[in-house]
Amino acid sequence: MHYLRILAAFAGQPWAMQPEKLEIVSSFLMFKARGGSFTADEVQARIGDSRNPDRAEPQAGIAILPVHGVISQRMAMMQDVSGGGGTSTEALSQLFRAALADESVKAIVFSHDSPGGGTYGVDELATEIRNARGVKPIIAQVDSLSASASYYLASQADEIVVTPGGEAGSIGVYSVHEDISRLLEKEGVKPTLIRAQHGIYKAETANISPLSTDARDYLQQRVNLAEEAFINAVAAGRRVSAATVRDNFGKGRMFGAQELVKRGMADRIGTMQDTLQRLGVSSPKMGASANSRRMFAAGETPPLSQIEDVLREAGFPNALATAFVSRGKGALQSDSGPETRTLSPDAKASLDQFLSRLGK
Repeated sequence: MHYLRILAAFAGQPWAMQPEKLEIVSSFLMFKARGGSFTADEVQARIGDSRNPDRAEPQAGIAILPVHGVISQRMAMMQDVSGGGGTSTEALSQLFRAALADESVKAIVFSHDSPGGGTYGVDELATEIRNARGVKPIIAQVDSLSASASYYLASQADEIVVTPGGEAGSIGVYSVHEDISRLLEKEGVKPTLIRAQHGIYKAETANISPLSTDARDYLQQRVNLAEEAFINAVAAGRRVSAATVRDNFGKGRMFGAQELVKRGMADRIGTMQDTLQRLGVSSPKMGASANSRRMFAAGETPPLSQIEDVLREAGFPNALATAFVSRGKGALQSDSGPETRTLSPDAKASLDQFLSRLGK
């Protein structure tokens, strides 16, 4: 049986994440625990996020801070299960402080595309963002997903903007205890817990045995406290009462852009390009797009990262742009390296159709 340490850590903390995403992570961990393996590409396809979580993208005095993939205080555990993708609250805090201190940065935009994650470190970063209001404009751009822990952070900005096809919410916290005692038995493993005499509750939530009633009550208490902190933080960030958050902010459900604005969970609907233009960036990333169009006209393809930027600029959600490029990898005909790969006729026709939207 492998991954026992990670399974124990997984079961030992409250989670602020979309249930379906956490279920995928849980299933993945159990698969690994049984000795299963995936290639790096397969991990990314299932639960990862290939973008660099520690890269800020300043544009014309605007600091763009990515909140992408699974959120964790430190990414060591989640790197094992997400192929290195995700956002560390520690790293994001450092980027945020640097942007606040940088006199050339006039506004900060958090780019949210995350299903949420663990609760550790999230409340501290949320408080830091809320306390920095008034120093510089802080905008949370939902592009295209801000669930649970991600919304926890987004709600602390001066303004939340949701791309038209985006969604946000999933306010709530829960924990998962998976009793793996029968699985261990099938594997021929029979662990024995040895506790010191005064530590009667030590390892009471260990997943190598069924959960007792007392241990379940203890976990319920922890989840309740974590959710209360979540609700209070959202209330403070959105400048509403805790009762409003409990009654009107979905009780764990997700909503689309229009419903979010209607409920007061977001302030306006707009793309990242709309937000940057309002902040004075007249044509974000047009240099990369122009270079991409030039290369396509020559029958070449630019680096995949530039293609993603082009598609995002054209208004495609992050997830769709990334998925399109990932699928396009198999359609690239290459003999001479990533900068000069030619496209197959079908792939070129599809990308030319997208690029034509940028022919302004």
